[in-house]
Amino acid sequence: MKPKLRYLLDTHAFLWAAADEDRLGPEAARILAATPYEQLAISDVTLQEIGLLLHLDKISFKGSPATVLGRLLEHVQVLPISLPVATLAPALSLPHGDQFDRIIAATAKVHRLVLLTKDANIADSGVVATAW
Repeated sequence: MKPKLRYLLDTHAFLWAAADEDRLGPEAARILAATPYEQLAISDVTLQEIGLLLHLDKISFKGSPATVLGRLLEHVQVLPISLPVATLAPALSLPHGDQFDRIIAATAKVHRLVLLTKDANIADSGVVATAW
């Protein structure tokens, strides 16, 4: 039986966890330390956002992205955009139009997952349960 998913990592949470950076919030760090990898997920748009950030030289890694990100990516589930996610994302009451954030938040909401994010716009909106 497949373990039940519990948490969705926002792009920055996934990047910092994969790179083992000490930038996670205390609650997010505790959750990641205590939760089996099989209960963690990312949205597929997280991978697209990472690709864009790499292309724009906004992020870099000590080592190749495939090596650094691959260690965690091997263990988390990548959730695709589904029709419910696609139709919910534009309707979310978020104070900005960032499509990556909208799809990530909608993915967490549709799958009933807690979103690990430091993004105050998402957390303060109350559209999805968050932890940081």
